[in-house]
Amino acid sequence: MTVDQTQMIRPFAFFFLTCALAGCASLHHHDLRFIGAHNISGSLYTKMSHHEPLTVDEIIELWRKGIPGPFIVHYLKPTYYVYKLSGSDVVRLRAAGVDEGVTNYLLATPGLYSPTYAPVWSQDNYNTYDTNPGLAPY
Repeated sequence: MTVDQTQMIRPFAFFFLTCALAGCASLHHHDLRFIGAHNISGSLYTKMSHHEPLTVDEIIELWRKGIPGPFIVHYLKPTYYVYKLSGSDVVRLRAAGVDEGVTNYLLATPGLYSPTYAPVWSQDNYNTYDTNPGLAPY
C-alpha cells in the first residue's frame, strides 16, 4: 500500500472503530445470530435488530428461550429505557425464573436514567431557604 492509500483508509478505520467502541443503533451481527439461534418470535427478533426497548413479557420470552441474563442486561443497557415495574411485574419475572440480575437491573433503571430521580442541588431546590442572600453558591 502506498502512503496515499493509507491516509485514505485511516478516516474510515477511525469511523468504524469509533462506531464499534461507542455502540451503534442496531445490534452487532454476532448478537443477532445468537438470538436468532434461540428461536425467538419474528416480531421480537425485528424489535431487537433495531435495538428497541423491550416489554416485561418480551424479557420473559427471551429468558424462556434460553437467552442468559447477562446478555439480556447487555442488550437493555444501551436502550436507556426506564422500567417502572409494578409489584405484579416483579412477581411475574420471578415466577418465570428470570435471572435476579435482570430483575435488579430493571428495578434500578429509574435511578440510572430518569431525570425525575436525579439528585436535587440546593440551587435547584426552590424550597431551600437561602441563608446567604446575594452570595453565589460555591
